[in-house]
Amino acid sequence: MMKAQFDDVDLMLVDPAQGTRESIRNILHNQGFRNLGTGTRLKEIQKRFDTATPDLLISEIALEDGDFCAFVTDVRQNNVGNNPFLPVVGLTSNPTPDLVKVAVNSGIDHLLIKPFSAGQLMDRINAPIEARNPFIVTYDYIGPERRTGDQRSSEIPHMDVPNILRAKAFGQMEALDAEKAIKTAQTKINIRKLERDIFQIGFLVRHITTSLEKGIVDNTTSAFLSRLLEVIDETQRRVVNTRHADLAERCKSLAKVTNTIVASEGNPGFDEIVQLKLLSQGIQKSFDLA
Repeated sequence: MMKAQFDDVDLMLVDPAQGTRESIRNILHNQGFRNLGTGTRLKEIQKRFDTATPDLLISEIALEDGDFCAFVTDVRQNNVGNNPFLPVVGLTSNPTPDLVKVAVNSGIDHLLIKPFSAGQLMDRINAPIEARNPFIVTYDYIGPERRTGDQRSSEIPHMDVPNILRAKAFGQMEALDAEKAIKTAQTKINIRKLERDIFQIGFLVRHITTSLEKGIVDNTTSAFLSRLLEVIDETQRRVVNTRHADLAERCKSLAKVTNTIVASEGNPGFDEIVQLKLLSQGIQKSFDLA
């Protein structure tokens, strides 16, 4: 098998500890990386993604000036940069259960525990080159599938995504229309996310209306109303420039009714509850027929 070459790979390395950063940089340089930018803060990563998304991002998770995991989620959600599929390796010296959970749920590909060897670092880099994990889309996650074998759910479709890192490592960029491949994958991801969000709208509305009809307005109902507004807002954003663009007005109407119910402080009128049901059902039907 042809050996991967890294001289054309655009890599960004971020770690606030100078000694660690220089040590990793030396490892990468010895492995052939030449297009290697470094930084110490999240602000530098954000600035870099505003201009051009790197092919590979390696960063300490604990950055003083911001939430790195939230940034990765934004990348996966296609809110930042121009390639939501780039491999991301997170670094940490404090792998608490909560931190690991947040990192995994953000869409990070691999979590590497400090201190680590050169071999361990290169294993994490080579993994997406040799076999990139397919992406999955749920109502609250977009990112690489980490479960294997029987752990994988057949109910969640897998999707192969463009692998710019592999193309560059094996000199195949000329044969790959990267921009077209990324846009095609983004479109598929967007539609799958819309499917999940519209299902989530129906789920939330059913639970909300059942509670309201019984006169129950507890913390769960309030949380569901807040979540419903968030999902409606995301759906409105995602339908732009798709064949489902007509859903934007329906979502606007659904948001208006939801806000009216929230403002009623647990005492909405019968009409609002009926409208909430009908608008949710109309959104689902319109999406299915498009």
